[in-house]
Amino acid sequence: MSILQIPRIHFKGQISWDPIVTNNYDNFYNEDTSQAVLTPPESMSQFRQAAIDAVKEDGNWNPHGTHRVKFFDAFVSSVDLGHGLVTTDKLCGAPCNLNAMLIDLEPYGACTSQLFFDAISFGIDGGCRIVAPRNERFTARYINFARNSFGYTAGGASVNWQTSFATAGLKIDGHKSAALAALQHALQEADAQGIVISFNAYHTIYFDDPTLSNAVPGSGDAQSAQLYDKLMAGGFQPNPARSLIVGTIGVWRKGEPMHEPGDRALLPPLPKARPLVATAHARLDKNQVSLDLSNSVSETGADLKKYDWGTLQLFAVDRLNKKEYLLGSLNYNQYDKAAYEAGSGIVSLNIDHATEAAQADWELRTADGKVLLVEAPVRLIPRTPNLYLDQGPANSVKFQAYKHGKPWFQTSDVTLFQMSADGGTVTATQNLHTDGEGGLRVKADASKGEVYAYIPVAGKNIPAPKEGLSTQIYTYAYVRVRAADNDIAALPATWDNVYKHVLINWNAMAPCMDNWLDLANPAQIHGYASILHRLTDPAAFESYLFMPVTRDMTAGQRSLLYKFLDRPAAEIASEAVASTANKPVTAAVTATKSVQEAGSLPHFTQLSRSLRNPGKE
Repeated sequence: MSILQIPRIHFKGQISWDPIVTNNYDNFYNEDTSQAVLTPPESMSQFRQAAIDAVKEDGNWNPHGTHRVKFFDAFVSSVDLGHGLVTTDKLCGAPCNLNAMLIDLEPYGACTSQLFFDAISFGIDGGCRIVAPRNERFTARYINFARNSFGYTAGGASVNWQTSFATAGLKIDGHKSAALAALQHALQEADAQGIVISFNAYHTIYFDDPTLSNAVPGSGDAQSAQLYDKLMAGGFQPNPARSLIVGTIGVWRKGEPMHEPGDRALLPPLPKARPLVATAHARLDKNQVSLDLSNSVSETGADLKKYDWGTLQLFAVDRLNKKEYLLGSLNYNQYDKAAYEAGSGIVSLNIDHATEAAQADWELRTADGKVLLVEAPVRLIPRTPNLYLDQGPANSVKFQAYKHGKPWFQTSDVTLFQMSADGGTVTATQNLHTDGEGGLRVKADASKGEVYAYIPVAGKNIPAPKEGLSTQIYTYAYVRVRAADNDIAALPATWDNVYKHVLINWNAMAPCMDNWLDLANPAQIHGYASILHRLTDPAAFESYLFMPVTRDMTAGQRSLLYKFLDRPAAEIASEAVASTANKPVTAAVTATKSVQEAGSLPHFTQLSRSLRNPGKE
């Protein structure tokens, strides 16, 4: 993760989140079949009403969401060109702009969030700026469920987001910014591929009320009741949440992952499910170590004061020769709130014993010897962390091995665990090995509609993770296989069939669609045929405006929709379709295991589920 190298550009601010969360519940949505759960004789209107009722009953905090995500009050806060933080660069103070869609590959849990977007920018037209068109979506990793115990619902968690941008397409206008000049110079180096952008989102506020807390019984009940009343009064009533962010721009170099950190990973010692300090990443350059603590040290309260661990010490541990070396120390004022916001959680320190540090494993300890974080020397990082497949022939999930933060180009043993969609159960285990370039290719089953995860762990016959898919401990890749729905594709392209098997899913789940398109109106749907073709084209999957926004349309559904859109307009006009939108729809799905039964799942799965269902752990 080259944000740990110079030059670095830091930013901070806020981000808003406006997802539809109705599909987080298996009584409303079946993620294996990609279908809304409508039970006979339930209508679309009744489904929407049930989602509103769940605001008070099950914590469904945003049934009218749009999935939109946006930076606001965000600006470049400082730059680091190798001599410490500078706040007087011409770029400092420039606004940061991101418009995206928040989509979970596996919507029941919290481990597969992604931001689909078209571009991100820093600065303004006519001034110093960076404009970066999207290559790949932002991916959330290293979720720290225990960051803020005082938070409300998912407000207690924080998460790192990262993606990278190839040099081709980047637009950098320097206008006397020393930071942008340094960035442009670095991009000319032989191993530079582009830029990497990483940010940490934390301290999420719901209902625009920072006083809400999971520690207070009944917290949020009054706010949920108010939202319910607004929804019942009619109209479109989105209810976005918001988080603070700190982030960094750096140079993306050859061999580095696109979606998540590839540097040295210092992890909470197993089997702690609620770590004292969460995962950090580190990099050694000559006699200097840079530590990314953006997701690591908890705040103590709503004033966001960082927990004071006193002096923290970084050790290199030579386990073979049973030696250890104190590399360096950092004091509280290097990781407190002010330092965190100024440098986006990145701390640099000059060290001793750089030669020994290069080959040994690292540990972060308190001054009295308490071990907070231990390096996992070998990691296997997915090249595609969230993979969508259509039902059919098997495909591949690819991983790359890294040792001490660098690509490891040699054969090594790997234990691969296949996990259930909730990350709580190991469904298969394989002993594999990487190829001579450190790559691992896994055959991903696509024979049926389902969601599952892979956890690769370095070594042979490694015990299965007892705590489930710990987002702090493991790298992982999720796979979502969308059912073929050949039976739907084979149906006559009548309005009845298109609405019942395709459009009602969007219409029921996403009231925001009514703002520009009446999904129950056949004439309007057919009139927008060219636009719907473009917005639902698989080639536009990564685009901000792709439909459906939840990225779950099956091949069979698309085929039936396109057959309808391609029919002559005269045929559509002549059909008697006026009453079909209100006819009962037979459910093709059955609700899966209730979220309320999640108490028996391993701890990390409970944490993930509890974020989606406050009060229902």
